[in-house]
Amino acid sequence: MDFKVMLIGTSQLSFPGDKKGRFQKAADDLEIFLKDLGASLVVYPETVITADDAKRSLKTVHAEKPDFLLVQNTSYTAGFVAMVYGKAGYPLGQWAIPEGADDGIVQFNSFCSINMHMSIIKSYYPYDRIPVKWFFGEVKDEFFAERMSITIKALRTIKRMKQSKIALIGGIAPGFNDLYFDERDMLKRFEGMEFNRLHEFDEIGDRAMSYSESEIAKLAEEYEAKAKKGVQPCSVRHKMMNARFTKAYNDFLAEYGYDAIAISCWPKFMDKFDYSICSVVATLNDQLVPAACEGDVPSAVSMLMLQEITGKSSMCMDMSAFDEKDESVLMWHCGPAAAEFCCDAGYSLGGNYSGKAHIPDEPPICCGVARDMVFKAQPATIGRMTGNFDQLLIASGEFLDENKPSFIGSRGWFGKLTVAGEKCSARDMVATVLDQSLPHHFAMGVGDQTNVLMEIAAWLDLEVIKKTAYTPYMKR
Repeated sequence: MDFKVMLIGTSQLSFPGDKKGRFQKAADDLEIFLKDLGASLVVYPETVITADDAKRSLKTVHAEKPDFLLVQNTSYTAGFVAMVYGKAGYPLGQWAIPEGADDGIVQFNSFCSINMHMSIIKSYYPYDRIPVKWFFGEVKDEFFAERMSITIKALRTIKRMKQSKIALIGGIAPGFNDLYFDERDMLKRFEGMEFNRLHEFDEIGDRAMSYSESEIAKLAEEYEAKAKKGVQPCSVRHKMMNARFTKAYNDFLAEYGYDAIAISCWPKFMDKFDYSICSVVATLNDQLVPAACEGDVPSAVSMLMLQEITGKSSMCMDMSAFDEKDESVLMWHCGPAAAEFCCDAGYSLGGNYSGKAHIPDEPPICCGVARDMVFKAQPATIGRMTGNFDQLLIASGEFLDENKPSFIGSRGWFGKLTVAGEKCSARDMVATVLDQSLPHHFAMGVGDQTNVLMEIAAWLDLEVIKKTAYTPYMKR
């Protein structure tokens, strides 16, 4: 269990309810509930009544270093206590319990207490922007359980992000200037994260070309066997090259232990090797090592975030077209998507454009290897942090009809759109992206992860990007 919750009970002497009994039941039920989520519980053994009691409890809190500090106002509690826990330095929850009676003497006045405590924390420390989440009810109530499950998933994701190692290999692709970022912003947002931007393109290329033919022949056969729809002619000649770079990246990751990488995939591989690395990127994503295209570090970090939430592969997409007939947008990229997103028909190993000038009146020049695949119909979510790591785009929807025409590459029409939980037309989605000048890459994960991403944004103090309604006039 890699996530620890610490529970503290606060109270006051003047309310007649069974405070000790209710707190003990809550602690017992919470321990069982958290165990099912892979989390553990530590219970502070004393009831906190005064500010001095709260200050003494912090010694135990600091010794335990919980990932989440949950304070149950078992009954109405002095406001001075809120000021202690508000500045304790841990993600904080305030929990109220039901009264257990409809009339007569107030037994606990618990709900009123968390109302007061949350107000005190905000009003006394307005510039600290201390995040506090409220909870109400018994542990087994849906009201409590849903909110706590989201919190555990969000804070666990943030914790793992702060422990991660990220690398940029080969720099940002030339001309992709909207992907530039200040690494200091990222490392401040995810304190403890390690980032290396110094790996050169040739580290991978030299490693790939050092292997003997016999070393990679079996790997090449295994990789092609996974392509249910076969290998297209433009990719046949790259069979061994693809295996070389697959092994090179896997050996590189085994040596350095990176959790996510951004690869300068274009145009260096095409210029030096006449080869497209898209399918290797896809394989890394299959293996739960998020790999973002074109040196896009913010997308790599966002993909890792989505992978931690879902436990499944994520991907980096462009938004390449929109269709107002079914209110959808086309999420497309050259061919780096994980098999997690592929329709049942499978994928083929096809070609990417060469990145070189096309000759008039001749077929487009292309080279392999890229995954040509259509995404299966399923819910999915865009969750992409901006280059300054101060905003988060949250857009959910569903991949639609697999038979709808689309461009060659890894792709799917994405409909039933929402932005930050608000229904969104295709035209409004276009306005949201363009009017707000968002980067042209979109990290995507499976399922509707709106609630968890909204909570992550709250704990990290990220601005959630809101829907922009389309207008025929320019907005600034």
